[in-house]
Amino acid sequence: MNPELEQFLRLAPLGFLVGAYGTLVGAGGGSVLVPLLLFLMPKRDPAVITAISLAVVFFNAYSGTVAYMRMGRVNYRAGILFTLASIPGAILGTLLVRELPAGLFNILFGVMLVGIGSLLVINPLGHHGNHGEEEPEDPPPHADLIGSVGSAYIAVLSSLLGIGGGIIHVPFLIRALNMQPHIATATSHFVLTFMALTATVTHVLLGELNGAFTETMFLAVGVMMGAPLGAALSTRLRGSLIVRLLALALCLVGARLLYRAM
Repeated sequence: MNPELEQFLRLAPLGFLVGAYGTLVGAGGGSVLVPLLLFLMPKRDPAVITAISLAVVFFNAYSGTVAYMRMGRVNYRAGILFTLASIPGAILGTLLVRELPAGLFNILFGVMLVGIGSLLVINPLGHHGNHGEEEPEDPPPHADLIGSVGSAYIAVLSSLLGIGGGIIHVPFLIRALNMQPHIATATSHFVLTFMALTATVTHVLLGELNGAFTETMFLAVGVMMGAPLGAALSTRLRGSLIVRLLALALCLVGARLLYRAM
């Protein structure tokens, strides 16, 4: 079999699953894709892994955002404001990953995933769980400032680790800004589109996608087909279940990375 065809048949289905799941939980798929790439490409530099992941996250987020826009779920005001705040952070995180050793990268990534995943398993919707998970609440005072500052810091960390930021951004929007889960996942995807694009362009300019373009495009084909499926499935699932599905994946892949780093 042609090597490129064999690689396509291996990566495109993987991208499809990552795209469907990432859009379903509003995470862009990077939280799942990065550990998979670390396993599949153990000799690649962390900067290359994050470059591939963020490029794929962009295609996933773009496709998922279009689907969510058609459903009328995106909070455009918050999305645009938080996007503008996250762009400088995305560039900074992309530059910082070049200085991070591979072993430390795995440990930081694993600890972060297990920590966030455990928190979400215990209480997936924060105080929303006490009032009904879909009950709308007023945003807190200074919500725009809180959301902008939080999005900026999340952009640095997510670009540093190549995850796109949805696994942190969605819980942040739910807990800190009182967004309903389905609105939070859609708005997070909107922000992810531009944040991942900014980080990807930075990686391209630094030459970190050289030699990895083929793998990136094969994965991108898969995620763009899987993202609409994830958006459609999200309409059939309760908000708490969406967050718990995300938490389960975070704990599993985080534990696996920490075990590998020992």
